[in-house]
Formats: sequence, C-alpha cells, structure tokens
Amino acid sequence: MKVNTGFWVGMSAGLMAGAAIGMMSPYGKDSMKTQVGKSIQKLGVAVDHAVDNIVSEMR
Repeated sequence: MKVNTGFWVGMSAGLMAGAAIGMMSPYGKDSMKTQVGKSIQKLGVAVDHAVDNIVSEMR
C-alpha cells in the first residue's frame, strides 16, 4: 500500500507544479518555452522521487 501512496504523491506533486506554472506563465513565446522547460524539469524530479520511494519500499 505504501508503494502506491509514494507513487501517487509524487505524480500529484508534479502535476500540481505543472498546473501552477501553466496558470502563472505569461503568453510570450520565449517565456513559454522556459516555463515549459522548468515544468518538465520539476515533473521529472517529482517522478524520480516517486520511483525512489517505490524502490526503497520494495526492498
């Protein structure tokens, strides 16, 4: 049960961060590219943490 909880917490955190950045981003093309890059990076970090939690719980 804890394995699934860590995964969903990580995924939710990444999606929330992406949604928040998407709502706050200005409409210019250049700034949109940097905001998308940052949100992808944050999503990657959240997924990495979720995978680490899953792997550590499986041991």
